[in-house]
Parts: sequence; structure tokens; C-alpha cells
Amino acid sequence: MKVTHVLPLLLFFREVYLESKLNVEILFESLCPDSLRFIREQLHPHLKELAPYVNLKLVPFGKSASLEDGTQFICQHGPQECKGNRIMSCALERISDQTLQVDYVNCFMTIFKRGKHNPEEFGQLCAMQSGLDINDVMKCYNTNEGTIHQLRAEDDTVRILPKFIPTVLYNGEFVQQLQDESLLDFKGVVCRLISKNFPGSCLY
Repeated sequence: MKVTHVLPLLLFFREVYLESKLNVEILFESLCPDSLRFIREQLHPHLKELAPYVNLKLVPFGKSASLEDGTQFICQHGPQECKGNRIMSCALERISDQTLQVDYVNCFMTIFKRGKHNPEEFGQLCAMQSGLDINDVMKCYNTNEGTIHQLRAEDDTVRILPKFIPTVLYNGEFVQQLQDESLLDFKGVVCRLISKNFPGSCLY
């Protein structure tokens, strides 16, 4: 590691230790293979264990862009990805428990990728398993409510202007070293960051 990287990282750790729970924000998109891999292999297997120590925010937008105040959205992997991002925004607004949110997203992204050529695939099974009313989710998807949620997701994303999706933020900050490590060992990074405030919280 270059010496110039050491001081910012140390300052970041000091700020983390002043917080109680660790704020974790995931910027991702519905048809991104790297997003699905991270959620399936890193986030979903460990979030239940880490949930007491983190505040999680899932932001389904990624390298997308809105046009004319949300009249249209352009997404990295095409219109189907915009559809998936919007559905997830609506569903996540209706799930208060962060562990259930991750369960839903893990389910949705797996099924949505498999059925991306099916115009009738809206993640109905995942909504049902999460206790959601799919008609309520679809009402959001088909109205201005869905647009508002996606515009908010865009605001959260462009604040960082991520070069890679998924991007993982800790306490609202992007640190490249933590990003790189998180893609391979999300649990290890979180455990390290919460170790002072919650000693003994992570038992391998």
C-alpha cells in the first residue's frame, strides 16, 4: 500500500469508531452480473449475522440515468434493467426489515435474470415470499411513485459517481481499498470496522 493511502484510511477508521452502528450502502443494478455475484456470495450469506451492527441501504440504480425529470430512464444493461431497478425500488420501500430486504433482492435478481426475456416476470414469487402484495408493488411501478423512488436512487448514486457496480459505501464514504476488499470478503471488512464498538461481534 502506498503511504499516501494510509492516512485517509486511518482517519476513516477513526470516524467509524465514533459511530454506533455502521452505515452500509450498496449501489447496484438489477441485471449486473457483478451485482448479482456480490449479493449472492457476499451480502446475502452474511447479512443476517451482521444485521444487529449495521444500518443497510440498498440502492438499485447503478450506471443508469434519467431523462426529462424521470420521464425516461436509460440503463447500462438495457430497458429490462430499468424495469428491474424500478420494481426493486418499489418493493424495498415496502420492506422495513433489512434482512428481509436482502432476502428479497437476492431472490428477485436471481429470478429476474432467469426470466429477463419474459415480459410477465415482475418478481411475483419473491414478493409473495416477502409478504408483499404484488398488486401494491405494481401500482407503485406503474405510477409516479416508482419514478420518485428511482429519482431518489439516482441522487444517492450520482453523489458518488461510481466507476464500478456494485459499489459499497461505509458511513457514506467511498474508500477504494475497502471497496476492493468488500467484493471478496464483505463480512471481513464489516467485522473489522465494527470491532471496536462491538467487540466479539463476529465469530468465525
